[in-house]
Amino acid sequence: MALSVCDVTIDRTRKELKRHGLVMFPIACYEDDLSLTTVPWHWHDEFEFIMITEGIAPIQVEETTIQLMEGDAIFINSGVLHNIDNSKVIEARYRSLVFHARLIGGSIDSIFWQKLITPIIQDKSFRYLRLDHSMSWQADVINNMAAAWEAVVDELDDYENLTRYHLSKAFRLLNSNRQVQGVKTSHRERLSAERTKVMIQYMEEHYAEELSLDDIADSAYVSKSVCLRCFRQVIGTTPIRYLVQYRIEKAAERLTETDEKANEIAISCGFSDISYFSKCFREWKGLSPLEYRKSFIMKQGPA
Repeated sequence: MALSVCDVTIDRTRKELKRHGLVMFPIACYEDDLSLTTVPWHWHDEFEFIMITEGIAPIQVEETTIQLMEGDAIFINSGVLHNIDNSKVIEARYRSLVFHARLIGGSIDSIFWQKLITPIIQDKSFRYLRLDHSMSWQADVINNMAAAWEAVVDELDDYENLTRYHLSKAFRLLNSNRQVQGVKTSHRERLSAERTKVMIQYMEEHYAEELSLDDIADSAYVSKSVCLRCFRQVIGTTPIRYLVQYRIEKAAERLTETDEKANEIAISCGFSDISYFSKCFREWKGLSPLEYRKSFIMKQGPA
């Protein structure tokens, strides 16, 4: 995949609009001279690791400024506002990896998501972590980040699996050393988790039907605003986006397991607009429905 161009385009909320990596491999790697590059205030749904390879650079995360030296790094959680003020940089270069949770976790109902991703996203106090290379476990995190970065940039043999492996190891270390064990979960957090489970179950049972945000919220007897807050807090996405992803996964199953036409599958999976189905399918799978089926058949080989 090599290096991506470092340019930040944001909307009025300062959310970054750029897609990092590919739909099927959602990670992008960057490298630049921070004295020549301005990284404005922005946030994104993806996680980010930033490593300083030369010099000194101040990374600002919300109201906190973290001074990073050569060899140090920082992990920035999903949805957290941050920037780099190049006027305060001392001849520094950096490398960064920006990647979506599904690269490590797969689908949000998988054991990998639940063990590696959910604890990070749910811990609202865990906005970032400064990684000091002089500390053993943090040095291991940095080394795994560096290995993942090099695998992507150099396109090493089997680099997709190598990248996921190293990032998974880094997340395992983060989860093991955040010292969240024994922290009591509040009643509100437990209630949000239970409500989200009810709404997810409802969507998965009725995904083939026309569903609105009102329908989803009503299934757990909550308002639309509470529904949205629960999903963002518990699994880091919106209910409608979860529903679309689930429908796409069910459609993908049907494409590989049946001979049904793609249009028929789309309708039976809750998509009334065929062009929207095709657009969403390509976004999640990186291929059109027919290309996906053809790719599956070619991988299977002759009967």
